[in-house]
Amino acid sequence: MSGLIPPLAGVCSHAEGARAGLGVDATVDRLRRYVFLKKQTMRLMAERFNGIAEWEIKGAFSLHLWQDAEHSTSFRLRITEMRTPPHNLDWIPDPALAEFVEQLRRARDTLELLVGLYEVTKEAFAGALRAHLRDAHPLADYPTRRLVRFVLLEEEEQLAWGRVAITALLQQQNRRADDPALVVWRAHLHAWLGAAGGVNGDALRPAVPLPVPRSETVATTRIPQRDARFSHVWASRGVVPSPASPVHERIWWMMNVRLNEMHVAELIATVIADWQGQPWDFYRELARHLWDETRHCMLGEIAFASQGIDFTKIPTHTGFAEYPNTRLSAPERYAFLWGIEQGLMVKSGKQAEVALARAGGDERAIIFQDFDWADEVLHAQIGRRWLEPHFEGRDKMGEVYDKIRPAYDQMKEDDLTKPGRNWWPAFYEKYLRHKDPHSGQTGPSAPTSAGTGY
Repeated sequence: MSGLIPPLAGVCSHAEGARAGLGVDATVDRLRRYVFLKKQTMRLMAERFNGIAEWEIKGAFSLHLWQDAEHSTSFRLRITEMRTPPHNLDWIPDPALAEFVEQLRRARDTLELLVGLYEVTKEAFAGALRAHLRDAHPLADYPTRRLVRFVLLEEEEQLAWGRVAITALLQQQNRRADDPALVVWRAHLHAWLGAAGGVNGDALRPAVPLPVPRSETVATTRIPQRDARFSHVWASRGVVPSPASPVHERIWWMMNVRLNEMHVAELIATVIADWQGQPWDFYRELARHLWDETRHCMLGEIAFASQGIDFTKIPTHTGFAEYPNTRLSAPERYAFLWGIEQGLMVKSGKQAEVALARAGGDERAIIFQDFDWADEVLHAQIGRRWLEPHFEGRDKMGEVYDKIRPAYDQMKEDDLTKPGRNWWPAFYEKYLRHKDPHSGQTGPSAPTSAGTGY
């Protein structure tokens, strides 16, 4: 034979396996800290979601908060596999670590928030995971090491995005990475994290006074924000095209509906932030729901971008989030959303949207709508799972929805009294009517300012 078959399933060599590593108790202690931090970063992104004006940051937060929820869930499961009952997994593992999180929550603006999340917290978390891979026994604790490797992969992807986003914000604000205020903010957070022994809790805790804690609270807005690129921000979609409109036009309107699904994510974010005391799986499933809705929004963005159209100049509406977020309790908000999505389960709902895409021969729209339909079936199931016990049955859920819907519809009717409400026909005629969705051809860019007549 020219060579030997690798021993130990290729996990490690005999020499590597001969060393000691972290024991079960030490491993569980670390994983409890991971569970806590991932839960906190997920919640922080949800709390600040509506106040973020930058569209691209909302998109990344949607993905990252869902990933963080999944990471926390995986660590929770692994803890229960190591002689640890599934109780008290939401306990604070270290008061000093909780104090660090409280300081992170005091980020005063979007740039500070990104610096705190990515340059400090997630950078330290990735370092802790790398240390865990070095410290854990390669074979005895292979299940944990496998999990850590997967989480580290996504953590590094998040960090890569964060570095580019921070650089872009600095450039937009004509600031440098060594801006004195940011230097102080980083040092402030590093000091508080150091006082907790770092992410893993085993680093030397300096015996020096901590920086004065930030005490001011940052108000959590429930009103969706848009950056300056969005010149048309309304409470409704405007006048919906007639069902008798050409299939091609209706498909593009459907892509416009997808594009505006950010407002659904903005509703769900407030439910995660405001509905306290729920089991962990509630927050995990709503994090998935939130990311799905932003994914759908990105599908609409892709459709318009493929035709050379600047999607930020298309009238956008935020009323679907702003109205429930500011007038309803968190359970009522989610019941309202569930009622909308449950209503789309009929043949004239999501199934008809896929049929419309097929009728138009738009292969991309077929894929987009097919996965959108699959996701919405899941969302209706998630809503029933958590709302039925709260409202004591589906009939009560329906009553809540029926009570809310007329007031919401009236808000839209009031919005439709505004000038320019019927913007779509002129927009479609100028930018879309002659577009072949399969060609990827580009044409004139969408308008760059208001006052264009649509």
